[in-house]
Amino acid sequence: MSNNLRNVILIFSVVTFIGCAGGKSTRWGHFHGNLSNQGVQLIESGYALSSSWISNPYPITSSSPVIGSDFQDREVVYVGTSDGLLVAIRSEDGSEKWKKPLGADGSETRVISSPSVSSKRDIYVISNRKAGDGPARSTLHKIDQFGNRRWSYPFPDNGFTAGSPKVMTTQTETLIFVYLAVGMIADIQGELFVLRDEGKRVQLVDRKALGTCSYGPSGSGSELDDLLGFYEETWNLVGNFPVAWDEEGMVLSDRFIDPTVAVVSGREKPIIAIADNLCSIGAYEWSGSSLSVLWHHEHSFDKHSSAAVSSNGLMVFGSGDGKVQAYDVETGVKMWEYNAGQPVFATPGIPGPKYVFVVSKDHIQKLNISDGILAQDDKSPGKLPLLGATHTSPAVTANRIYVSAYEMLTVTYDLKTRGHDTNFHGNGLSSVAVGPDGSVYGVASDGTIYKYAGTQ
Repeated sequence: MSNNLRNVILIFSVVTFIGCAGGKSTRWGHFHGNLSNQGVQLIESGYALSSSWISNPYPITSSSPVIGSDFQDREVVYVGTSDGLLVAIRSEDGSEKWKKPLGADGSETRVISSPSVSSKRDIYVISNRKAGDGPARSTLHKIDQFGNRRWSYPFPDNGFTAGSPKVMTTQTETLIFVYLAVGMIADIQGELFVLRDEGKRVQLVDRKALGTCSYGPSGSGSELDDLLGFYEETWNLVGNFPVAWDEEGMVLSDRFIDPTVAVVSGREKPIIAIADNLCSIGAYEWSGSSLSVLWHHEHSFDKHSSAAVSSNGLMVFGSGDGKVQAYDVETGVKMWEYNAGQPVFATPGIPGPKYVFVVSKDHIQKLNISDGILAQDDKSPGKLPLLGATHTSPAVTANRIYVSAYEMLTVTYDLKTRGHDTNFHGNGLSSVAVGPDGSVYGVASDGTIYKYAGTQ
């Protein structure tokens, strides 16, 4: 492909993909902000130094807050808890609006992923229930803005995910995209599910296997027992409150949770992209009635963060071996690879067609999106150490980056000017959300939610 043609495609992609480069603020209604997981709120924002309110504590572990609104257009923050609740918090004062239990009384039900809010103000959330010594199973729920359950859908074939749903509303329908591991007993395979919300009920429209994982002989590191152990250890990490740290409160165990899909809208056939923790990296097109493979690569049971898709069409994600990889989301061509030097649990933050902000285990790193090279000069190192380890993803505005680590960190794009709220101690799993006015929301290790006031 010629450079001129590639430039034309990239320019076209900036216009047609996602549409977040225009500087318009939006509601942080999904895990990592938007459908494509970019972690971006393009508004000028300030330093998160002193909270404007602190909510009551809730047993929150890996669920990150998302932002919706009620029928009066008042902002509401939603988050899940490890005892199976969906909680709605008023953004103006941090008071509880309502909370909805998603499991039967006495059941071991947990909400460990972020909810997703539709443009119709409905909330979609996945609960996970474990019965005895068997595998945990996942159920998708639709909750309206008043806290009423409209329907629940238990995923078939022991379907389990610690990832979040992605909800896309068009003029004619509301679709929910979910990645799950199915089987979970004699076999484990990854699948994409597409469901249609039909108001008072839900319809499974399509499901597609992401290739076929083959399990090798003992000692290969890919045995079924190893994977079952991985899911059990992940369940223990994200389900127990408070989150388990070391004796000094500084180090989390190196455990990945299931990735959340990235959905690329704004094109005739939306793309669903994912690098899973089983054996597949790929992108899939949605025709309106079925999924088809756009491209697919196999991997050997590597562990990955959720991918983000940039405005110029790059699918970027991290991995347990410290590699950050970028693929052309339409062709599957690998564009670059960067070695962060330590595991990358977090979804990258991509504010536009120039930089990628990566949180590795205890550093934030700034890469050029064009080639994956560390963006640095004589005055800017391109890498900044964090106070303690974190699995949380960076939230990026038009001028700041926020990371929930052992403190609430605010840093400028050049990684030189920083602000710290040392009264805030993050739990290492729940990521920051940013409101359309630049307000910042973070979950502390004691389960309280902090709000830092915006600029508008």
